Amino acid sequence: VMKMETIRHTCLNCGYYRRHYIWCGRYLPVDYGHCVHPPRIRHCRPGMAACPKWLPRTEAYRNTYLPPE
Repeated sequence: VMKMETIRHTCLNCGYYRRHYIWCGRYLPVDYGHCVHPPRIRHCRPGMAACPKWLPRTEAYRNTYLPPE
């Protein structure tokens, strides 16, 4: 049996996706965001299937754009 590993490409794991957060004593993620790749897709949900412009997130992205845990 051959095991095939698949990566599910979604907005949430795309380098162009910017998730929105709210402040309630600390940053909390909300189920909403937007794409910064032209043409910009607004009103993206994290679980949406990614568009053909999908790019994997990098460690630099995590350190720059995501709030500390």
